[in-house]
Amino acid sequence: MRKFTCILVLTFFTCWANAQQNPDKVYDPSIHTVMIAPVGKPLETPILHLNGSSPLLISFDDFKMQYQDYYYTIELVDSIWNPIEINDFDYVRGFNQNKINNFLVSSISSQKYFHYEFTFPNSNCSPKLSGNYILKVYKDGNKEDIVFTNRFYVVEDIANVAALVNEPFEGAISKTHQQIKVNVDVKNIPSFQNDQLTVRVVQNNRYHDAKVVATPSFIRNTILEFNNESELIFPAGNEFRWLDLQSLSLRSDRIAEINNKALTPLISVKPDLSRSNLLYNSFNDLNGGLLIMNTESLQSENQNDYAQVVFTYIPKDNIPFAYQKLYLAGALTNNTLDANAEMHFDAKLGVYQKRLLLKQGYYSYCYILRDKIDPNDMEDFAETEGSHTEAENNYGVFVYYRSPGARNDQLVGYASINSKQNWR
Repeated sequence: MRKFTCILVLTFFTCWANAQQNPDKVYDPSIHTVMIAPVGKPLETPILHLNGSSPLLISFDDFKMQYQDYYYTIELVDSIWNPIEINDFDYVRGFNQNKINNFLVSSISSQKYFHYEFTFPNSNCSPKLSGNYILKVYKDGNKEDIVFTNRFYVVEDIANVAALVNEPFEGAISKTHQQIKVNVDVKNIPSFQNDQLTVRVVQNNRYHDAKVVATPSFIRNTILEFNNESELIFPAGNEFRWLDLQSLSLRSDRIAEINNKALTPLISVKPDLSRSNLLYNSFNDLNGGLLIMNTESLQSENQNDYAQVVFTYIPKDNIPFAYQKLYLAGALTNNTLDANAEMHFDAKLGVYQKRLLLKQGYYSYCYILRDKIDPNDMEDFAETEGSHTEAENNYGVFVYYRSPGARNDQLVGYASINSKQNWR
């Protein structure tokens, strides 16, 4: 009975988390390598601290052969990325239509592109309120002609958040999963009400599989404890696979073949196999992230080239997974399990393959298997990667609060923790 109850609770919270909208989308096929992160910290979550001094760097490449007039605006949304009825004058300081003036023209690279970038916030535009925001980039001052959107967060830092990664108590998953326990000190939140606070936890920037809890297990004075044994549980997975594309002419350990006959190089990655029966091996990785860089001492922003990269996964006995979809997961597919991430089975070769257009850099990725009819994110890595509670993962803990009568969800606290670390 206890195990059955646990499954019901996990299913409920997973469905709740997956109801959120996906704001990270590219609408123009000419746009590539959209990046948004704190300046100088490309692997970190795009988080701003309200009235803080550390900005975000936003950049992207455009394959159009001439300069475009691009603008950006920001939109405050609720905690699950849905629009809210609020005037932008209430959450924007300055102007909410801003031109992107900084760009570089590609040089040396075979693929021609314009590289655009800007920092935010700036003297023209900054957020007044905390919460979830969507950055929208559009053409020619026309807010309906959107080329891409991307999420970022503004934290108010009025709730002190501490979190810990533990082995789950449930014996069946104690060696394959990780549980997050969270304490939130709410003493600085005015007129606080328990039923208006929500905790959302994200593993390795996989926002679509966030876990959500709204009811604390215990309350000690002003501290809310979220440590129910059946909540905030994630499959631990394995260390991420890697691919070094810093050079498109020299084969790294993971590259099987480079074909430079076409204008855009075609790179075949060495076939991947299941790691489910292998012993856990610890090594440093990017936890699904990517770094745009090269080994030729070139300027990465506008001198790195692009390549068509073919990933191959060989299933057991070359037989496709029945009633299941295989996904290539990580920042290289926008951390989203959609058509762009889905691997396709080649019956003639007996393998799954996926082709992506990637800029020179260093990439980390994994394979996720989901049932077509009854997807269960608790079993993501069981078949493809193996799952080990010792695996190193990053977790983002977001704490939202909606004041009585308010229209927006404040992001009152945030903590970033790593499974190799302790309380933070």
